[in-house]
Amino acid sequence: MNELSFEVSGEGEPVVLLPGFPFGEHTFRQLAPLLATRFRVLTADLSGVQGDGSRAQAAAIRGRLRELGIERPALVAHGTGGRVAQVLAFGGGTDVDAVVLLGSVGPTGAPALPDTADEALLRSHVEPLADAETDAYLERWRRDPAAYARGRAVLESGDDVTGLEDAMAAWEKPVFMLHGDEDRIVDPGIAERLSAAIPASTLGFVPESGHLLLDDAFDTIGVMILEYLRARYLRAPHDHGGITTLQLERRPGWVDRLPGEEDEPEGPSAPDPSQQEVGPNA
Repeated sequence: MNELSFEVSGEGEPVVLLPGFPFGEHTFRQLAPLLATRFRVLTADLSGVQGDGSRAQAAAIRGRLRELGIERPALVAHGTGGRVAQVLAFGGGTDVDAVVLLGSVGPTGAPALPDTADEALLRSHVEPLADAETDAYLERWRRDPAAYARGRAVLESGDDVTGLEDAMAAWEKPVFMLHGDEDRIVDPGIAERLSAAIPASTLGFVPESGHLLLDDAFDTIGVMILEYLRARYLRAPHDHGGITTLQLERRPGWVDRLPGEEDEPEGPSAPDPSQQEVGPNA
């Protein structure tokens, strides 16, 4: 097994970021510091294990989390990293408390990756990228052009993670899915089918965004992801500290009500933060 490492920032409950092929952890360059204002963020470097497939990558992640003593993390995954997140959450062996999937592939089928990394990047965004960002995304593939072809071949030769269907259908913890409505790498129909397979999921399509929706629409969805993890992972009350709460869906029946939210004749009262335990590992 090749080496796997995390870049760690922030303090608090653990959130693991799982990048996808071929864009890597540079995809999370804006999201990681935002989440680090409230969480301990562990950004995985999967470049050394991409040839091993999603199940092997998930096993490597699981082993590193155990070494670090991390239990019940939240997962935020992009693209093919979503398949790794699916194995971790639904495949057993890891207690996961919340999942965010961004432009995620499903358990089967390869993403529509072009022949070259340059073309893949061109097809992956709607808004123009600065030259520095383009260089950062492509630097690895320019150093080793054959590496892109090898990684693409792994996906196309069969990287399916079947056998998760029953666990997905029975899942009761929150799953938040965002997908660019102009994604030309992972078809939006895949997001709809994946959401239908996970009844606990919430799916939102981001207008005028492609596969790299964290580039195309970060100002909109970055705060949404932070707020979703605050509410659904930490179960923390909103402190009105400058971030606006966005109610993304009707609350499913399986979500426990917070103290003070029981139905009353006058309507629900606000929870007292001083009386509330916060976070799954509290």
